[in-house]
Amino acid sequence: MLSAPYQQFYQQAQAFIPEERLITDRFRTLAYGTDASFYRLVPQILVQVQNEEEMITLMRLASELELPICFRGSGTSLSGQSITDSIMLALTSDWKSLTVLDEGERIRMQCGVLGSEANKALAPHQRMLALMPASIDAATVGGMAINNAAGMNSLDTYTMMESMRLVLLDGTVLDTADPVSRKAFSQSQAPLLAGLEQLAEQLHNNPALSERVARKYQIKNTTGYGLRSLLEYDDPIDMLAHLLIGSEGTLGFISEITHRSIAIEPCKASAFLVFNDIRNAGVAVTRFKLDEAPVSAAEMIDYYALKAVQHMDGVPAYLADIPAGATALLVQVEGATPEQVWQKVAEVEAMIADLELAVPAHFTDRPEEYSAYWQVRKGIFPAVGATRAPGTTALIEDVAFPIESLADALVELQQLMQEFNYDDGVIYGHALDGNLHFIFSQGFQTEDEVQRYHRFMDAVCNMVVGRYDGSLKAEHGTGRNMAPYVRSEWGDEAYGIMLEIKRLFDPQGILNPDVMITNDPELHIRNLKPLAQVSDIVDQCIECGFCERMCPSKNLTLSPRQRIIARRELMRLEGKDADQFSDQYDYMGIDTCAGCGLCSTVCPVQINTGDLIRQLRHDRNINHTGMAQWAADHFGSLAAAARTAFGIADTSHRLLGSKTMKAVTRGARKLSGNRVGHWSPSTPTAAPALPTKTPELIASTQSSSAQSDNTLSSKKKPKVVYLPSCASRTMGPARGAEYQQSLQQVTEQLLERAGFEVIYPAGLKEQCCGMPFKSKGMFDQAEQKADETLAMLKQASYNGEIPIYCDTSPCVMRLKEELAEKNSPLKLFEPVEFIHDFLLETLPLKKQPEPVALHITCSARRMGLADKTLAIMQACSDEVVVPEQITCCGFAGDKGFTTPELNASALSTLATQVGHCESGYSTSRTCEIGLSEHSGIDYQSIVYLVDQCSA
Repeated sequence: MLSAPYQQFYQQAQAFIPEERLITDRFRTLAYGTDASFYRLVPQILVQVQNEEEMITLMRLASELELPICFRGSGTSLSGQSITDSIMLALTSDWKSLTVLDEGERIRMQCGVLGSEANKALAPHQRMLALMPASIDAATVGGMAINNAAGMNSLDTYTMMESMRLVLLDGTVLDTADPVSRKAFSQSQAPLLAGLEQLAEQLHNNPALSERVARKYQIKNTTGYGLRSLLEYDDPIDMLAHLLIGSEGTLGFISEITHRSIAIEPCKASAFLVFNDIRNAGVAVTRFKLDEAPVSAAEMIDYYALKAVQHMDGVPAYLADIPAGATALLVQVEGATPEQVWQKVAEVEAMIADLELAVPAHFTDRPEEYSAYWQVRKGIFPAVGATRAPGTTALIEDVAFPIESLADALVELQQLMQEFNYDDGVIYGHALDGNLHFIFSQGFQTEDEVQRYHRFMDAVCNMVVGRYDGSLKAEHGTGRNMAPYVRSEWGDEAYGIMLEIKRLFDPQGILNPDVMITNDPELHIRNLKPLAQVSDIVDQCIECGFCERMCPSKNLTLSPRQRIIARRELMRLEGKDADQFSDQYDYMGIDTCAGCGLCSTVCPVQINTGDLIRQLRHDRNINHTGMAQWAADHFGSLAAAARTAFGIADTSHRLLGSKTMKAVTRGARKLSGNRVGHWSPSTPTAAPALPTKTPELIASTQSSSAQSDNTLSSKKKPKVVYLPSCASRTMGPARGAEYQQSLQQVTEQLLERAGFEVIYPAGLKEQCCGMPFKSKGMFDQAEQKADETLAMLKQASYNGEIPIYCDTSPCVMRLKEELAEKNSPLKLFEPVEFIHDFLLETLPLKKQPEPVALHITCSARRMGLADKTLAIMQACSDEVVVPEQITCCGFAGDKGFTTPELNASALSTLATQVGHCESGYSTSRTCEIGLSEHSGIDYQSIVYLVDQCSA
């Protein structure tokens, strides 16, 4: 129950915010309000804010009622900057507008744009954001601005920001790029600007403090407010704008920001330079910095961090056997030509020729290799966090030292972690800037554990500030963990200026209180996040949020991170609270999960939250095992019944028309409690029956030479075993689709045109890859059907001598997983894979000028077929449109029929992006149903397009 002031806020907000975006229940405020840090506060009210006008009104309302507020973007912050126990103002997915300016030299972005989205927009101009935080793919540019993000080079948001649009607590808006806005702001906010000028004068009048401020920003520093802005700018509006950078939402809200970009050098080379110990690595990077080595980045990764990332794709084999204590520098050089790059490599190697390497230096200029190296670097924190003991939290801090003292500081920091028994502690970071991150696992179950952490942080402060006059926070923002130490780093006078800055902007103290400025010396050991054990599948998760952008349900119910957060909380609850939480989790956590697994593709430790959900479905459906077994044993009859049902629905559609059919089925679905499946005009017709002909089966015991005429390399007509999926065997094209041949018919036609003899396996009608069973947690039946199908394919392909073509991506992925487990010799191909590898060179294709849309299925992405899919489409069309911000379509097998809101949410932005296209293509019949419904154009298999272009 909300207290009176919060109830008043809620009631007044209802006047302009729809109730579905005003969230007060414990389940969602917890799930949506948790960030990547090791702190937990649960909002009383979470408002999903759609635009700047709403934000202005909400800020004014909070000010009138004197209720604390916190702004929330992606929640990737690591120090508790984006959590609150009051009111959270969370951005919806609508804040995505961006404009590339001056051929990519500048880019204007709303605050909700992800760093990866900005870089994608800049890429055609060979430009990119200067900021390179490890979280750039998942973090918003607004979040990066309020934390003054930097990353793997020396450039930060403060340096690269050209202008911004901001909102103060009283609702005043300032666009620093607009002279009219600046003039109006100067008049309406004269006292605030005068106060900043007075503080600037105070700082200028103290030469010792001015010199100290200037010196402390010669290395990275995000501890406290950016006092350098008072020294570096004369116009108080420019001071104000730069004070907001790194202010962590404690001074105002940044709604839009314009950055200067940097050029992408066309040629690069990277290497892991492995030294025998951390001191020599520190010596090397100090030389690089002081002697101005031609390196664009030098990332330090110590021994334990290297061990933690051994499992990741792209880790070079030579890192497997390095000696204990060895430390690597991931170094990159860049240039306009390969010759220039290799000349720089030679200079770098010469600079460290006298330092012993544990492994000979090996630079690579292959993009696939050095890109993988940097993906490994980005994944260090989650990967190290995943190795922590159960029940502990992965803590990360980042400090910076003057480069001259880096080698000594590294050794001392390593010794300090050992002194406090953080034996699993790792050190890594942007060494070229003297900026180091350190991670260690910490339990908070007992007071002794909490106090150990408290003493350790005191010791870190004494070392960093007392011995080296470094930065306690280099780039992760002050947050809750370092707020108690801001005064210690800056001293009383500088801290006094920071207090006055806070008072000028936020006299009520309601903008993200306790972040940056606090009176609580123990704030950093309060409100610590519990991490209950849930399952071996997800217990490694540190709630970093890297997964969220890939999830089709993120704007409907929960993201993968939020599913894990809520599940952990459910494990802690008892009684009525647990029952209520469980009821909500059934729909939000289990029913609306597509299980696509795309979360695992961006998770540094490859957690597939869909596996957890399938396990929970298994537990929930355990009483239906008998029914599942009957379905597995009678699959052919069920498939025939499904085909009949589609035929009946199509007949009804033809007789009633789309409008009446939609009304009738919607009413039936409502009356049945959603037991009747969702229908749309894109619902398939019944597929025609399969051909009755089957190949003469040849005993698999015959020799390979006897069957050589069945291989692709044969001079005779090559054979291919065709496995139509159960979806393509039951679902024909939608009524009204331009091409009315079934997928099976078009596929056979295309394969024969390419010179293949098509073989259908005997017993096909009874078989299935097992995906429908697996998705519902019926694992035994899923394995049974997969085994039966593989046995059938083994016989039809003569134990793998003939390649096998399956027309549906998800089915191929499912069967390939089984093949890998069994080390089977069968050669199974997905449509894109087969067409790209065997048909493109032999079939002449005539490009069509009309624009076409492409949806790359989640299974094709997971199998690494995105590039091949695009290559085929580009061979067939002059304009291929791949919609932005759409990953999995959310149809998820049968979810489009049973939970259609998931499909609608995942594809909510599709129609506006592909409306000008003539047609759309994919590689999954069920996906194509939802894509057609929500785009306004027909989607069919990519096979149809290749067939048309090769006819």
